[in-house]
Amino acid sequence: MTEKIPYTSRELTPVNADLPRSASVPAVVSYRGYVASMAKLVYYWGYPFVDVSGRTGQWQLMKEPGTMAGFIPAAPMNQMGYVSEHLDPDQRWVVSPNNDTIYSSCFANLGVSPVVVQTPTDVPDRHYWTLQVVDAFTNVVFQLGSSARTPGGKFLMVGPEWDGEKPEGFIEVLRIPTNVAWLVPRSFMAPTPESRATSLAVLGQINVYPLGDDQPGLRTVDPEAISRNGVFPAGLTPEALAADPEAFRPQWVNPATFWEKLEEAFELSPTCGPDDQAMADQARTLLALYRSDPSYKTLLEDVALEADTELRAGASYVHSGVDNGNGWQRQENSGVWGTDWFGRAQAAVIYIMVNDNKEAIYWMRATDAAGTPFNGRNDYTIIFPKDELPPLHEDLGGFWSLTMYSSDLFMITDRPNGRTNIGTVNLRADQLKFNDDGSLTVFLGSAEPADEIGKANWLPAPAGAFALLFRTYIPQESLRDGSYLLPNVVRGR
Repeated sequence: MTEKIPYTSRELTPVNADLPRSASVPAVVSYRGYVASMAKLVYYWGYPFVDVSGRTGQWQLMKEPGTMAGFIPAAPMNQMGYVSEHLDPDQRWVVSPNNDTIYSSCFANLGVSPVVVQTPTDVPDRHYWTLQVVDAFTNVVFQLGSSARTPGGKFLMVGPEWDGEKPEGFIEVLRIPTNVAWLVPRSFMAPTPESRATSLAVLGQINVYPLGDDQPGLRTVDPEAISRNGVFPAGLTPEALAADPEAFRPQWVNPATFWEKLEEAFELSPTCGPDDQAMADQARTLLALYRSDPSYKTLLEDVALEADTELRAGASYVHSGVDNGNGWQRQENSGVWGTDWFGRAQAAVIYIMVNDNKEAIYWMRATDAAGTPFNGRNDYTIIFPKDELPPLHEDLGGFWSLTMYSSDLFMITDRPNGRTNIGTVNLRADQLKFNDDGSLTVFLGSAEPADEIGKANWLPAPAGAFALLFRTYIPQESLRDGSYLLPNVVRGR
């Protein structure tokens, strides 16, 4: 049976497109121009949709929960994988990760089954944990955790087509607007044995599994034992990965295959939320053109290449977000994008899976106070005056962190003192030294400082270009409204 081409696709080919003496050429150019303009917008809109949907390929690789390539939490469909340490700085699977919490991860297909989402019942006071839930477009739909004062127990997570009643013993039904959902728990861990034990104990109480596997009571797991189930994709070995971290660096969105992958994403998640519905309609119109008209197929493929180039040129720590004072930039609506498809696409490129901006504020930069790009051959300092560290809700586990990234926004591979970040994790391990006047100076650069305070407070930089991301988890209002400004990054010591 021949596929019926939708009217909205058929009308994009002008009637009488071949009049003599090229009389139809202006109309043909006009129609093609409209399609090209819409295709570029759809590329930005659909970029995170294709990215997230592509990561569900782990469903076929993983036969039981564990780690992918030995360091990325991964699992079969509707189950959760775990790691037992901070993410390996050499990993190239997730861009701009933190190194303050231990992660776990689940890709759910709610079109197949609702899932049980279990939250921890035994959490020490002031310990930070969160369970971020996004839809297939990386919109944060739920942010459970210590900040939200989420109770421990069972939640039922369902897709857009689910029609049922909350089972007995469940706290709440969590409805996601797409079939695919990405659930990422985080549990704070300072570099001490005691903190690691606490972090793993909390993380082990967070779980996801199909509703059909539910039994009375709560499950606990051993993240350390699960993490030992390291599964390597075909053709990749531990030895190859150790020799070259780039050996496992997927290209989640390839413009050459974008339209095919967008169609596959729709097959997994045919329904989306109201903020995405209008663009989903436009995307389906273009996909019908892509399948039915060879000339438009070529045009759409060319536009995807152009759009990808433009997206990546603008999505960087130099250009993204808006000015937030003292040289720091911020996407003020991070995680809660609404119809900001531009910002959402940029985030997917530079730091996918940012939390809801009420949960955490992310400041980025790649230039110093003079507006000159960072380079590790130079020295830099950040000085926090006495009693002026970022104001956080520490009673709920709030913490701050400054992470160093290479120019491609992964953690650096050359770490002379083992650090990729500096902040509360080091304060709680009693590793940082304050100045005599009570201020705190953070030192950045590829060369280790010579003095005692400099050595203690040094965050190593690569030899060349680098970028910085400053995270504040559970920020107080003065951080949110801009009345507190992060100190600038000044070249020199």
